[in-house]
Amino acid sequence: MLGFEVVKALRDRGIVVSGTLAFLICVLVQRAKLHQYDAAIVDIRTPDDTQVTRLFLKDFFHVARLALPTVWCKEFFGTLVFVTLFLLKSILHVAQFNANGHLLQAIVGGTAEDQVKRFFNALLLRAAVSMMCAVCSSSVEHLRPWLVACFRERLSHLFQRRFYSRLIYYQANVLDTRLEAADTAIATYSAEFAEHFAELPYYFILPFFECAASMVALTRQVGGKAAAMASVVVAISVLVLQQLSPAFGRIHALLLSREDSYRRMLTTSLNNVEPIALHNGGRYTRRQLDKQLGKLKRALDQFALAKGHFELLEISFSSFLQAISGVVIFRGVQQKKMKEMSDVYVTMQYMQDLIENVKSFVVNFREISHLSTFTTKLAEFDTTLTSIAQGCFVRSRNASSESGSGPQSPTDYTGVNYIVRPVGVKEFTLFSFNHVKLTTPVGRPLYNDLDLEIRSDQDWVLLGENGCGKTSLLRMISGLWPPTAGKYSMEQSVRLLFAPQYSYMVPQCTLLEQVRFPRIESTVSAKELVAFKEALRLSGARSVIELLGGLESSYIGLDPRTADETYDWDSLSGGQKQRISMARVFYRVLTMDRSQETPVALLDESTSMMDETEQEVLRNLRRLNVRMVSVTHREEVIMHHTHALQVQPGGRWTATRVATHVDIGHNS
Repeated sequence: MLGFEVVKALRDRGIVVSGTLAFLICVLVQRAKLHQYDAAIVDIRTPDDTQVTRLFLKDFFHVARLALPTVWCKEFFGTLVFVTLFLLKSILHVAQFNANGHLLQAIVGGTAEDQVKRFFNALLLRAAVSMMCAVCSSSVEHLRPWLVACFRERLSHLFQRRFYSRLIYYQANVLDTRLEAADTAIATYSAEFAEHFAELPYYFILPFFECAASMVALTRQVGGKAAAMASVVVAISVLVLQQLSPAFGRIHALLLSREDSYRRMLTTSLNNVEPIALHNGGRYTRRQLDKQLGKLKRALDQFALAKGHFELLEISFSSFLQAISGVVIFRGVQQKKMKEMSDVYVTMQYMQDLIENVKSFVVNFREISHLSTFTTKLAEFDTTLTSIAQGCFVRSRNASSESGSGPQSPTDYTGVNYIVRPVGVKEFTLFSFNHVKLTTPVGRPLYNDLDLEIRSDQDWVLLGENGCGKTSLLRMISGLWPPTAGKYSMEQSVRLLFAPQYSYMVPQCTLLEQVRFPRIESTVSAKELVAFKEALRLSGARSVIELLGGLESSYIGLDPRTADETYDWDSLSGGQKQRISMARVFYRVLTMDRSQETPVALLDESTSMMDETEQEVLRNLRRLNVRMVSVTHREEVIMHHTHALQVQPGGRWTATRVATHVDIGHNS
């Protein structure tokens, strides 16, 4: 018998020694192999590498104030409820463990007389606590996406409103090069920040509350000293595990990069089979593809090894923490603090819960690094919007060159000077240009010394070859491209009406809304409906009305109850789109207060696709005493103007009177 015990002891020791040696050898071999792979990921940076710095905290509070502007907003109250539910959930979690302990004690303990009663009482208590936990968890899971949606709506609405205020949406895309992806910032970055910001309490406050609840309960079971020692060991173990874990962020980034490189090379070779065949380059192409495939295979091997190594570490640390749990429980039994089997069971539950929550708390710090990426981008976006709104535009030097974007530098522009005409004067200055210098957004000079006056009894046509700056002058008149030097003045009663060659068609609207664009009032008065019909007549849009099925058609939208917004306006011909664009001009003219406002139409080849009705449309503009500044090459349009500005390359220009002027005739 004694010999059997000796053999058993030797066997157990052998298992311990061999298991330990196998573990150490496996760890050392795997880490040595991972170290060989590290050279491929040393220069890769991912969100996991982000550190919480003072600059990040400044950006975070900057964006957080946008998401939570006041303590009276619904998001703040929602967050308070969110945190309160976390506290309640933590308490109920501990109560559920205790209820399980009471149920176990009722099953294995007590006399036969009262065992059934105790069992059903414990069972009902456990069911009641479980239902309360279910209600609490359900409320938490409901509030999580609700808060995400609220924060996303607030941020996207804020940036959307700021981006589309005044001319920021145009200047940010044309005059400034800092906002290359405003749509991504407004939609994607706002959504990602909202998700991570709303779930910060879930990532940190909930694990903290549950850790605290488990600590309090564990202290009652085994004493404060043992509970504190167990918590410290658990926290240190989780931190060590985090430090020893492979750099999965970098490894995954490398894997994606290798997959993308291989796929792009394969796609490029398949799209260029003829040139490769003409050069007899099949063998070379195959070797290049094999080289990329080898790099991809190495990245896949690294990823597989990293997953296996992490699994080894995680199971090892879990076993270690379970051993710590055993020590704590054994100490409690030895000190007679746990006399029942149910106490041992509940203590094990407390320890397991503490381990899981400490692990969640530490691992969730990764979310801070993910949050920092979108925090920085949104803070930069908001700062850039503020800069553009203040008139500071920054563009890359030599942005259009092939050498790269170059360093960024702010560009100085001069604003529009508004002038007031003398009272009672019939003829006055509409626009004046005093030694104005105008350049393109990339810095190419268009006008070096423009000195010109456009008066209220004149119609001007801009002539010149393509690219010399005709349309650019219209942009400057409308305020889109401010001059870099000189003084540009505009009479304050002027109302600019722009009709481009390629008309913008608003999607998802009726013809009435199309013509009224950009007015947003939902109600239309009887006077405005009359102006709408007259604008269609003056613009020669009869073919558009017939195509839509007549004025009573639901696509027209005269009756809001039957209005249909589904028509595909892009399916119209170029001439039909131009008629709608001109109808907008006529509608604005017919609905404005002519005693206080002076209409000026900026026409950029805006009738070039019309048929014989073009002349009548231009005559209708003149009959309504609408001043015109036009870009055209055609003589039949030039004759409707009084003056011509001949624009020449290099910023030179000459102004002359139009020799042949067509009569407007009588209004039909």
